[in-house]
Amino acid sequence: MMVFGRLFFLAALGGVVWSAGASGEDRVICCGGEEVFVVALAGADQLADADPVWRWTAADSPEIPEDLRSHFRTTDDCKPTAETILITSSSGGVALVTRSDKKSVFYTSVRNAHSACRLPKNRIAVASSYGGDALLIYSLAKSGVDLAPLATLKFEGAHGALWDHERQRIWALGDHELLLVEVQDGAEHVTLQVQERWKLPTAGGHDLMPARDARHLFVTTNEAVYRFDTQNSKFEPFAPLAKAKGIKSIDEHPETGRVVYQQADAAKDVWWSDKIRLLEPERTITVADERLYKVRWDVDRGAR
Repeated sequence: MMVFGRLFFLAALGGVVWSAGASGEDRVICCGGEEVFVVALAGADQLADADPVWRWTAADSPEIPEDLRSHFRTTDDCKPTAETILITSSSGGVALVTRSDKKSVFYTSVRNAHSACRLPKNRIAVASSYGGDALLIYSLAKSGVDLAPLATLKFEGAHGALWDHERQRIWALGDHELLLVEVQDGAEHVTLQVQERWKLPTAGGHDLMPARDARHLFVTTNEAVYRFDTQNSKFEPFAPLAKAKGIKSIDEHPETGRVVYQQADAAKDVWWSDKIRLLEPERTITVADERLYKVRWDVDRGAR
């Protein structure tokens, strides 16, 4: 059984203890444009007049140099914990932001950054997609525009990064493969070693998230959504979205099992939409004037 979160550990960053608590099902965190925001999913199907309960742009973090703020024009992942939100942008930015004061306790520039996850020893893994095509490891102890990664693993179309606490490994999703990667963190050098790899059933790996049952991973591609059985090493079509194209994000609430996802607007032939979609029961919520790319439950799973 895997444990992706719901753990207690002492992070080297400021001595913060990440707790196992979870917020309610009614809030989601959204990204796609330059603003990352949290909204409550009220009863109405329109959120045009909803006031986000939390919002952030790079300009809200004075620690981020002014010439780096444009690297957060197109945010593409936003992974929350109780204390922080880990933000990546295809425009080339990565930031770890505290909720309370919007301080960026870590930032750097990574080409086409598409996702990230926290690691032990105050590290971070970043999936650098097309143009970068690599899984990168950084130390959170130092920020900067031109930081050199501690380790690099070349990986075509890297799109997803997820820490597996039980295995002490990284799951990484690329254009054609799912990898299980060991981080060999020595006294002087950090290296990455691929332990296992699986070919995706369809091309264009996009989103990678843990399922509620701790045995499966959600994997989206250009053509479909799958659940990957980590014990049997099998991709299983996720029935409600088995043939859904352009699913940019999917997230299953760890307590309730409710699924929230974001699907590109095929009618407009764009990568984004202004819709938050939910399953069981099905519901579609319009977020006026927004270009959504990823939608996550605003729930604390620890450092993912």
